[in-house]
Amino acid sequence: MYLFIKAKEAGLIKENVFITTKLSKFKKLVAIHVDGETQKPDMDLVLYGVGKDDAIKDLMIISLKTSLRERAGQTYKWKLLLEIATSDNPIKTKYNINYPLNKIPIVCFATINFYNEINNPQHRGMFKFFDKSFIGKPIKADFIDNLSSLIDFANNKLS
Repeated sequence: MYLFIKAKEAGLIKENVFITTKLSKFKKLVAIHVDGETQKPDMDLVLYGVGKDDAIKDLMIISLKTSLRERAGQTYKWKLLLEIATSDNPIKTKYNINYPLNKIPIVCFATINFYNEINNPQHRGMFKFFDKSFIGKPIKADFIDNLSSLIDFANNKLS
């Protein structure tokens, strides 16, 4: 969070893009309903763009984790559920899945990879479900970018 605050102060993040860790409002906003039960995403940061009327225009949720084992799995399962909830398919009908928001948020995952799990094929497969993934350690891979590119990505994706 500190990195984003400093980037915002330095003018590196667009004026109409904001960052928050106060997530309760956003978790309610992006909740998926499965037959009357609520499924909320695992998210640690929300970046959002606002329009001229100060209404939320674009939304990016980021799950920040030190380990990939369980946390990436939780986040990618919610993203998969989001894909089902926003498409026309028999699974959506079978489980009575609803998603009230008109626009799908950008779902990102960021890790430091303390436990060096990044090259496990099962873990790498999870990254395909995210709109973008970032890592704090230097790496050259087609499925994940360096954390330093997160601000540029947010500026490009958020209005």
